[in-house]
Amino acid sequence: MPTIQIPGKPGNASSARPAEGPLRRLLKNLSTLLTAPVLLTGCAAWNYAPVVNIPRGEISEGVKVFTNARIITMTEEEEPHWFQGSVAVRGDAISYVGPDLPVIDEGEVFDCDGRWIIPGLADAHVHLLFNPADPLLYLAHGVTSVRDMGGPTPEARGHKTLAWDDHLGLRSRIAAGDVLGPTIYAASGIHEAPSGAYFDKRLYIPVKNEEQALTSLRRAEEEGFDYFKIYNKFPAEALAAVSREADRLGIPVVGHVPHGISLQEVLNDRLMHSIEHLTGYINPFGEFKFPADQMDHMAGLTAEAGVWNVPTLEVWRNLVRIEKIDDIQNSPWSKYLPASTRKIWSNSLQGFTKRITKQVPGYSILPSEHMEDFEVLFHALHRAGAPIAAGSDAGTLNVIAGSSLMDELTAYVRLGMTPFEALKTATVDGARCFQDEGTFGVIAPGARADFLLLRENPLDNIENLKTLETVVLRGTVYSKESLMQKLDTMAEEF
Repeated sequence: MPTIQIPGKPGNASSARPAEGPLRRLLKNLSTLLTAPVLLTGCAAWNYAPVVNIPRGEISEGVKVFTNARIITMTEEEEPHWFQGSVAVRGDAISYVGPDLPVIDEGEVFDCDGRWIIPGLADAHVHLLFNPADPLLYLAHGVTSVRDMGGPTPEARGHKTLAWDDHLGLRSRIAAGDVLGPTIYAASGIHEAPSGAYFDKRLYIPVKNEEQALTSLRRAEEEGFDYFKIYNKFPAEALAAVSREADRLGIPVVGHVPHGISLQEVLNDRLMHSIEHLTGYINPFGEFKFPADQMDHMAGLTAEAGVWNVPTLEVWRNLVRIEKIDDIQNSPWSKYLPASTRKIWSNSLQGFTKRITKQVPGYSILPSEHMEDFEVLFHALHRAGAPIAAGSDAGTLNVIAGSSLMDELTAYVRLGMTPFEALKTATVDGARCFQDEGTFGVIAPGARADFLLLRENPLDNIENLKTLETVVLRGTVYSKESLMQKLDTMAEEF
């Protein structure tokens, strides 16, 4: 039985890579996928998503054993220990974790030479939309599971601006090995009241009342979506009935806290499974939605309710004035963005800057210009023990897939988490937020064989996630070098 040396020894050039640290306009002026962020704009040919060859994945078979590794299982609730040992994989699942070398009759043995094994990472808020390279970008940063938080409705299918327009289809194609990418957990289309300047059926599913909302919820469950997403003007009077029916159907309600209902009511009655972007607590383009001296009280209510928050600090940090966009797009990872994606994002930022300049009601300041408010809120939620899952809002305004999660986790540590606590938000707690605990986010027998090999210990420094050398995805081994080569080939086709 051959022993295969894990590629990319420390110091090898193969591991030296850049540091990881929004159709014709759908609306005449602005259309959005966030509180207003994330636009699907522009139909000129230069806004078309490039047509490129998409790498295929592989279906893992047989047995693989990874020996001589330092293993962080993420199965402990407190600071974990690590141990020297082996991880065995049979097909796409972990079959053994322990200090000894398991006896196998046939298969491949990989000598990890002291590298660190951790679970694959999870990004709890992404939008696969414009960039055909996004699935690979996730993998190149060790992100093996993503929660896609709503995409174009069926009316937008086939539009040339979109690289990915059918998320249930993409979920199946990835699972079948037709597309190389992370495992997708898919939210429904975005449910919103059909009013206001930005409403468009190609972006939102209209709901006017409780009856329509319940019909949409049941349809989403029948179609196979994992979550039911609501938005800013979702009819508040329908939320309680939708929440009860969602519990019965087993399809969690996620998204924005609707403007017409208070955060306290959402928390007291546990009307939502996860709150995105800290909506309900704060107007990203304005002020907190409750007095400052109520911060700790609201954080405590969140902890008691067990309602998840996915902060997406990265999207707020990147929502800058248009004159600063070059600073954001100077990321070394921006080479893997098509020009069409850059143009869509730039157009969107211009729209937000204009709203601030014209003093449109509700728009008094850009989120990036009062990040301290988001940070104070994050700190209060963490201090209270409220559930937090890491999410970046990648695929939207200047938020690049993969690298943005690295930056999100770095911010969590800067704001008071230990590296272990930050890592939990993107592994075991990510799985809990996804409502798939035990399937991923841990190194344990029976879990999906998604894990990473790093040169350095991420518990010492969260930045050590950037020492990624190997990704094991559903049991198949990919070197970081091979993933980067695939990305470079795609970028040449842009």
